[in-house]
Amino acid sequence: MTNSQAAAFQRLGVYVLSSDLSRSREFYGAIFGTAPKIETDVFMGFDVAGGLFAVISKQAFAPDAKLGGNAVPYLKVDDIEAALQHVETVAPDALKAPGLISEGPISLFKVTDPDGNILEYYALNTPIDGL
Repeated sequence: MTNSQAAAFQRLGVYVLSSDLSRSREFYGAIFGTAPKIETDVFMGFDVAGGLFAVISKQAFAPDAKLGGNAVPYLKVDDIEAALQHVETVAPDALKAPGLISEGPISLFKVTDPDGNILEYYALNTPIDGL
């Protein structure tokens, strides 16, 4: 397949598995500060920076899959300190130690949802083309 034959991408999305969608809705609603943009009995999707962050029913879509650690979605934020403060307020037990990590041009922190999935927030300390 050549580049001209490849499908055009319209949106980037990622999903994590959940054993309890009600619990996940509460958790991610608090983390993202919004309700899901789309929601069914087995799926919910949050509009995050133009991409769809979905939470799907483990029982419905992947009953044999192991929960947690299957994907690490990462979200770029303008103000990493404000993002960290928000998560500390709405889900303090979800933060992974040691909190804020600064490595070269990137600062980040990681959050673990109730099913063990990791979500990473990051900000650039210095501009990098394309990031």
